[in-house]
Amino acid sequence: MKIMVVGVGALGSYFGGALAAQGHDVTFLIRNRAHRDAMRGNGLLLRLDDGEIRISPQVVDSEKAGEAGIADLVLVFTKTGATRAALRAAMPVIGPDTRLVSLQNGLGNADRLAEFVPMSHVIYGTTMAPADIVAPGIVQSHGSHLSQFRAATDDLVTGDMALRLATMLSEAGIEARVNPDVDRVIWAKVSFNCAMNSLCALLGQTPGPVLDSDELREIAVATAMESCDVAAAAGVEVDRDGLMKTLALVQREHRHHKPSMLVDFQALRRTEIDALNGAVVA
Repeated sequence: MKIMVVGVGALGSYFGGALAAQGHDVTFLIRNRAHRDAMRGNGLLLRLDDGEIRISPQVVDSEKAGEAGIADLVLVFTKTGATRAALRAAMPVIGPDTRLVSLQNGLGNADRLAEFVPMSHVIYGTTMAPADIVAPGIVQSHGSHLSQFRAATDDLVTGDMALRLATMLSEAGIEARVNPDVDRVIWAKVSFNCAMNSLCALLGQTPGPVLDSDELREIAVATAMESCDVAAAAGVEVDRDGLMKTLALVQREHRHHKPSMLVDFQALRRTEIDALNGAVVA
């Protein structure tokens, strides 16, 4: 199966690199010149709990996407605000049988992908995997996590590809599963991110210090629960006990991980606030 990764930041590098390390046919479509040049020159180094892996990936410039050929799967890991521009650049690799996959933050990702392929060709979900770019060409991920997704419709081919992707990721060390009830999981992560990403960005802190503070933890929990209330009003019941367990896991295992919103905020880049807190307000 030919895979193209679009949005090769920390998570795109981690997922694509792990799949490539298992021998899968993976091509990275990279716009970040420093990251792209480092990967071409020295390969991609993944620093994981069980050691380091160096991969020599296939890399193409966004202006030359057509050189990669038509993909079976396009994994989209851009920030939500960049999805449309990234997929327009990737159009040369999207054929009539290509499936698009989103594990992005926020709400409405399946609808954005369906602007480029039929909804029957969309796979969407979410991941709790943390990843950080330590330096160009070097990405790290630590701690336990799970990725869950589903085919957007009952299309049998898309459903089969979702199952194959879950198997491939799990074999590559990224635990993954198909979950028909993934909308509950997505809302749970949105509720989590509305609390933690925004607080970490505003305070310039990683999750550990935020959740160690009784006062800040109270604000985080209240924000998360308010998002759960909105989900319930929209017909999706979030597992609130599970959400509290996630907060505890992050406090314990991902204490020093910089949420993407904090990274963007510090770099003076546009954040994903509209797809998270803003989407819940909407």
